[in-house]
Amino acid sequence: MSILTLDGFTDLFLKATLVLGLAGVVAIALRRGSAATRHLVWTLAVATALALPALRGLAPRWALPLLPAMPTVVQIGPVDGGLEPVAEHDARPAPVVRIASPPQPRALAVASAPPRSASGFDRATLLGALWLAGALLVAAPLVVGTLRISLHWRRRGSFASPDWALLLRDIASSLELRRAVRLLRGRPSSMPMAWGLLRPAVVLPEDAEAWSVDRRRAVLTHELGHVKRHDCLTQVLAQAACALFWFHPLVWVAAWRLRVERERACDDLVLRAGASGADYADHLLQLARGARAGAGPAWALAMARPSQLEGRLLAILDPSQERRGPSRALTASTAAAAALGALLLAGLQPWTQPVVASTTLAENTLGADGIGNAQPAVPQPDQPAVRLALATPQPTQPAQEAQERQTRRSQVASEAVVAALAEAVRDQDKDVRRQAIASLGELRVDAAAPALAGALRDDDAEVRAQAAFALGELRASAAVEALGQALASDSEAEVRQQAAFALGQIRAESAVPALSAALADKDAEVRQQAVFALGELRAQSAVDGLMKALKDSDDEVRQQAAFALGELRAESAVASLTTALKDSQADVRKQAAFALGEIRSPQAVPALIDALKDASPEVREQAAFALGEIGDERASEPLMRALKDATTDVRRQAAFALGQLAGEGGNPNPNPNPNPNPNPNPNPNPNPNPRP
Repeated sequence: MSILTLDGFTDLFLKATLVLGLAGVVAIALRRGSAATRHLVWTLAVATALALPALRGLAPRWALPLLPAMPTVVQIGPVDGGLEPVAEHDARPAPVVRIASPPQPRALAVASAPPRSASGFDRATLLGALWLAGALLVAAPLVVGTLRISLHWRRRGSFASPDWALLLRDIASSLELRRAVRLLRGRPSSMPMAWGLLRPAVVLPEDAEAWSVDRRRAVLTHELGHVKRHDCLTQVLAQAACALFWFHPLVWVAAWRLRVERERACDDLVLRAGASGADYADHLLQLARGARAGAGPAWALAMARPSQLEGRLLAILDPSQERRGPSRALTASTAAAAALGALLLAGLQPWTQPVVASTTLAENTLGADGIGNAQPAVPQPDQPAVRLALATPQPTQPAQEAQERQTRRSQVASEAVVAALAEAVRDQDKDVRRQAIASLGELRVDAAAPALAGALRDDDAEVRAQAAFALGELRASAAVEALGQALASDSEAEVRQQAAFALGQIRAESAVPALSAALADKDAEVRQQAVFALGELRAQSAVDGLMKALKDSDDEVRQQAAFALGELRAESAVASLTTALKDSQADVRKQAAFALGEIRSPQAVPALIDALKDASPEVREQAAFALGEIGDERASEPLMRALKDATTDVRRQAAFALGQLAGEGGNPNPNPNPNPNPNPNPNPNPNPNPRP
């Protein structure tokens, strides 16, 4: 469903309403909690609403039919002159289209475009133009203000006196703030504020030189609190959400609550730092009375805006108010839950699936039996422009015959779509070519392979990379030779990387020579991807190349090679892997120990016993696990010594390995693999440019 349709807007509006409404209910329930907690709730809600449009194309679809569907009209039939829209519908999840009779089409048109007006603009265009105009109006002040405030403060310089620098360093240390913060000079009587995403800054008025030490400390603590909490970033998210959902009142409410709660959260930081509530309230009043907010972007966080002052003063002077924010663990778990909820909500299809209706041009000339005894249907002034016909078998037709006819129609449709997309792969516009390639990859039909293989010679590198990835999705064995050529000779490293990934997906042993040759590629990421692909092939002929990769100059390539050799259970690689146990990089040594445990060769026992003394506790832990997997009695005494290791995980793994050696019952594998992700790069970036 396109966003730039009435239903697309409705879908996003309803989902954003659900998210923001739930955040409002939670924030009300936490009204006696800390401002930082409520700010977290609103931040996650705004981020979720902002992510919904992007996640719509990525999240898995699942249906929960809560809302009634509107009528849907889809037409499929023969059209002269190629593909063009021939029917209309209000956007809904695409129905399965059945063809009522088996015509012999010259070209197949699938209509999904809304009707165009006499002026040439359809509803989606008008709706998109209206939305874009609103978004630009909301975003323009942010951009203009950013430029103005940046130029102004660049001219006015900074506070460079030792007193300010010492105080700034002292407060930053007390807040455990690791980021460097600039202290800039603003206009006389301007409002203290924080701004900057990558290079944070605190801006103070010129007359701040006359402030008392207490006021300096209170103001700097408040503004550095914004920097520590990344409030500029959350406010940018709020402004982006306002621009995207400018038509949604709850988004503006959420942005307002974010402003309120972030200021109260920083007030709580000042009070927790030891400031008196009455004195701090007096500082705020004096700042609000004598200062004025300078021009700047909405994410330049002014300290004492008069519109927020009353509520803040009441909160500051309330002794029962909770001051401490959520813990890091609670914040992380809440954010993870919100991310999962956003993914599920983005994939939700709330529309009731409509009764499938279709019309074909063939139905206007053929009867229900497909012989042609019906007269052409001519639309009447009081009738729809397109007649609807339910695609149900006639009572006199055998069910098997109807199924065979349906299968033939699907094949005709598939062949026509593949042919049309294959033609689009040669379009003059590269974005069209890339989209056609992505669609061919999704079809998962072998007939798409020749067009995709031809696209590997496209002039545009991004098109070639997309074609390589699509061939991997297709798992087309016939494409191995073309992908091997791209891997060997393409000038762009990204294309070579995608070609290697695709060969790994196809998993044809005939790809081993090309992938082994790619282990000498000048680009480390290509070599890494080639090693990963060789491991995916599960072919013993890949072992020699992987052993050579254990000596690669790149750490991640060596890591990947060790893991792949373990997956192949390559006994001939034991000597090379034992040598890798002395690699300069701990991650490589850990992967080598893992691989030796997978191979389970007694020849590896002496080297693994030595690895129990490795400087890295993770290597020692993996070595203990591997010795337990091999089950050689020579490891008993070294593992008993490892029971006194300084690292708990190593001692636990040694105990488990000794249990394996002794052949005790119980849980055969309480800690099956101390390395939960032994594959350092299972899928680095298989799709360089997802379809739009």
